[in-house]
Amino acid sequence: MCLWIRATCKGLYCRHWPDSKWLRMLAILPVFLLLMACSSNGRHVLGDGMTLKPGWDRFKQSAIQAMQDPAVWIPLAGAVLLQVDDLDHELSDRLREDTPVFGSADKAAEASDDFRSLTTWSYLGTALMTPTATDHSWFVSKAKLLGAEWVTVQAARGVTGQLKSLSQRERPNGLNDKSFPSGHATSASVQAQMAKLNIAYLPLSKGSRTALNWTQDGFAVLTAWARVEAGMHYPADVLAGWAVGRFVGHLGTTFITANEMQARVSPLLSQTWRGIEVEVRF
Repeated sequence: MCLWIRATCKGLYCRHWPDSKWLRMLAILPVFLLLMACSSNGRHVLGDGMTLKPGWDRFKQSAIQAMQDPAVWIPLAGAVLLQVDDLDHELSDRLREDTPVFGSADKAAEASDDFRSLTTWSYLGTALMTPTATDHSWFVSKAKLLGAEWVTVQAARGVTGQLKSLSQRERPNGLNDKSFPSGHATSASVQAQMAKLNIAYLPLSKGSRTALNWTQDGFAVLTAWARVEAGMHYPADVLAGWAVGRFVGHLGTTFITANEMQARVSPLLSQTWRGIEVEVRF
């Protein structure tokens, strides 16, 4: 068996116990030293170290990381490619006529509201469940966190609203000219992002955390898909809305997690080795 340690700008990862007792002690020592150093300078509670002035360098880095996120640039690229040979309109017409998932436009419209609401309750509920510092009022701590996440969600909606006014794209069903980008997709995307941020701080196993994260993205995807079947948006509209929500979510996280540190220790088991995984984010 071997020791595996990886350090990145997001954290340090340590896997596998070596056979030697002394090598084990030597391997774990720098990890605990790092934990002690981070604990003296950082905090373990989400939102406790948030700031309105994270610094231009941190904000710029967050924007760069957001654009490098496949969940941002892939939907944007897809929205552009759908304009080739009028694929956007053709796909919209087919999904609106066939409604393969929800069965009718009315059911799809209702489902889009329901799934968006699920992302709303998810981020609100997970925020309330995150740990709170013992030296802070629970109500004050949660008010700060929920306020910051609510502002992030409203910022994403505001960006989408401005883009709607600029584009004035008519909806597939001809209802109005507020088609691009999708407000439902934006809201579901950014709210899922906030829920996943909260989930990262909950005392869960890696498998449970992954399942919950996929569930949040699933709610957002179903929200976007339902809007297309309902005839309220073209596919490019929901792809762009998803990207806007994800991008603004990245920026909001910069304010919420400023000066934050998170550490997790998880057991790792297999048929050939036993060990632990230590993850420190800073």
